[in-house]
Amino acid sequence: MNVTAKHLAISLTAAAIMVLQIAVTRVLSVLLWYHWAFFSISLAMLGVGAPGVWFALRRPRPGLLPRLLLGGAIAVPIAIALIVKGSRLFGPHAIVFCMLALLPAVLCLGAAICLLLIEAKGAAVGRMYAFDLLGACAGALLVVPLMSLVPTPELCAAVAVLPLAAYLVVQPKSKLVALAVGSGLLLSFVIGDAYEVRATKAYEETGPRLTPIYEKWTPTARLAIFDNFPWARGAEGFHWGTSQLGLEQPAPAQYWLEQDGSAGTPIIEYDGNDEKLDYLLYDVTTVGLQLRRPAQVAIVGTGGGRDIHSARLTGAERIDAIELNAGIVEALRGPFKSFAGGVYDLPGVHTIIGEARSVLTRSEQRYDLVLLSMIDSWAATAAGAYTLSENNLYTLQAYRLYWSRLSATGIVSTSRWMGFESMRLLMLVKAALEAEGVSAPRDHIALVHAGKVGTLLMSRSPFGPHQIAKLQEICATRGFELDYPAAATPDLALGVAALLDAGPQKFASIGLRLEPPTDDAPFFFQLVSPLSRLEDKTVQLGGFNAEGVVALQTLMITMVIVTLVLFFAPLGASRWLPRQPGFWRGSLFFLCIGLAFMFVELSWLQRFILYLGHPSLAVAVTVGCLLLGAGLGAMVSGRLGLPRAGRWGWLAPLIISLLNVAITPLFSATLGWPSAARIVVTGLALAPAGFTMGMFFPLGMVRFGDAHKAWFWAVNGAAGVLASVVSLALAMELGFAAVGIMGAVAYVLAWLLLALPRSPTGATVLPS
Repeated sequence: MNVTAKHLAISLTAAAIMVLQIAVTRVLSVLLWYHWAFFSISLAMLGVGAPGVWFALRRPRPGLLPRLLLGGAIAVPIAIALIVKGSRLFGPHAIVFCMLALLPAVLCLGAAICLLLIEAKGAAVGRMYAFDLLGACAGALLVVPLMSLVPTPELCAAVAVLPLAAYLVVQPKSKLVALAVGSGLLLSFVIGDAYEVRATKAYEETGPRLTPIYEKWTPTARLAIFDNFPWARGAEGFHWGTSQLGLEQPAPAQYWLEQDGSAGTPIIEYDGNDEKLDYLLYDVTTVGLQLRRPAQVAIVGTGGGRDIHSARLTGAERIDAIELNAGIVEALRGPFKSFAGGVYDLPGVHTIIGEARSVLTRSEQRYDLVLLSMIDSWAATAAGAYTLSENNLYTLQAYRLYWSRLSATGIVSTSRWMGFESMRLLMLVKAALEAEGVSAPRDHIALVHAGKVGTLLMSRSPFGPHQIAKLQEICATRGFELDYPAAATPDLALGVAALLDAGPQKFASIGLRLEPPTDDAPFFFQLVSPLSRLEDKTVQLGGFNAEGVVALQTLMITMVIVTLVLFFAPLGASRWLPRQPGFWRGSLFFLCIGLAFMFVELSWLQRFILYLGHPSLAVAVTVGCLLLGAGLGAMVSGRLGLPRAGRWGWLAPLIISLLNVAITPLFSATLGWPSAARIVVTGLALAPAGFTMGMFFPLGMVRFGDAHKAWFWAVNGAAGVLASVVSLALAMELGFAAVGIMGAVAYVLAWLLLALPRSPTGATVLPS
């Protein structure tokens, strides 16, 4: 097998792992609660790294590579069919089942990459590693467009085509075997429903009420539309926060649009008769619309169009309907246009597809109302649950942006569940008002609730006696409860005022964090620390999202145990692994660069979502640019030579640190630029960093010799596994910038290990 064939084989296999890693996250988000979905990143790193231990302990046999590629091609579609059809059978242990189902596939593909790398001798490893990274780059750039064209489970299964093509490259005489496997894969698509999801994490899509009439997979969510409201309490239709008076109001027929089996929105039948929509005014999410009858409205997350109807009902003349998921708009403009009455194209409605903060930053409009009505998805985007799209909507910087887009009497209306979410929202709004120089923040805040939903109003102008009286009138007419500033029960208003005065520290003693989230740590829904022991009482108070943090802690422990078993338990047979000079130093070097790369990549991935305007675009551009730069860096590392490259190794941590500091002003200066220009800026910012980062791995392989290549690859993979889960916990605790700096520090240590000379005994000699 010639070198070109090996380069093509490793590129195809790396692309397969990257596409599978990203796409399967979308599938897992439908089948599992989102806090489990991101384990696919850890699993991919596990599959790539663990085979290094095997090959370190036992030299691979001739002919193993084609068998691994063929095994991966067979295992991938089987794994997807198993998790799609079988995960629900295992209830709370579904995550274990999914891990076991996917493990053979990722181990086969990872072992193939490891084998190709360790067979490259001397400086040739740099070129081999470069083709590995460039293949992964191609996968990152292609996966999101493919997810827009192909249902995601089928795309995951179709990944098998890539290792099958690699098999043909390395074993060109085995065309009949490849044809047989390819035919089986094709039959799995044509016959039956092997990859069709009919059971989500919350319900099974069976029976007349739970069989969708429409299904579409998008990079943002899996959409399923039902011709009824499956969980209706009666004929009153759907309400977020309805009053008792609202339950008595007649409602038109509604369809139900479900996203990822856990977050829904109604589609209201509309025939042009606005009187049929009066029931919407009895939902507390509309209180801001009724208070000042706004002419210019921005709606963040329009979904099935319910808030558009509410805004038109209260007299809005211009409605900027901002929706992240283009698939929703396409469905309501396409097959459901007649039923929904063309809600996205009604007079005065301007539909905008994109991330709300990016849209509002570029907008020159001044709004009488900015409306955020229960915006959350409990779903992982194409980038994984590291990049939950709604997180950036609930930060200090976000609310300062909303404030800056208000007219002189404008209002930001945010509806969230009553309880700790509303309390944290109070802290956030107060902090935003203080940051904007408002001398008396409490005079600009009002809180109203109905049922389990509260609506917090942040007004550009103070709430005077007239406005408070108007609020009281609306509450009396619609059956709402005014909690602040002039509650019917004075103790309630005093309680809200006391909370505003006490601040987040009031709940720190019981382990709940209510401090305002920032863009650097945008975890509005996470009220507990992932790095502390959580009492049962604290988890109960924190609710479902606190359970997500417990899941993260469980995943960290699980991945540590799995890593120890698969990577380091074999070292119990350490007599089989001779330790030549440089063994421990090389091991520490590859541990450092494995941690560093993942820390930097995952930190920047989250931060660039806001800048690029869509999480799916962010994962393609951010990861793609980093991998492209890293591939080019690996390619030229051999030409530079170890001494010269070692002297300039400090550039990587320097560039990472400078970019970490420059990201915020860079975003502020260019966020209003066109999308294409922002993509160019992203490439210019990230590619140089990736270039310097990509040089470390091949230089380390050259520096520490060929004897322990497989082991060093394993250590690098183990570090990546741990960093993929630990980095999220560290970001929740310290912020993404701090995680990026940790990556830079790890690169400093790696550079010292690479560049400092050794004594004849193998010890590192530090300069005097």
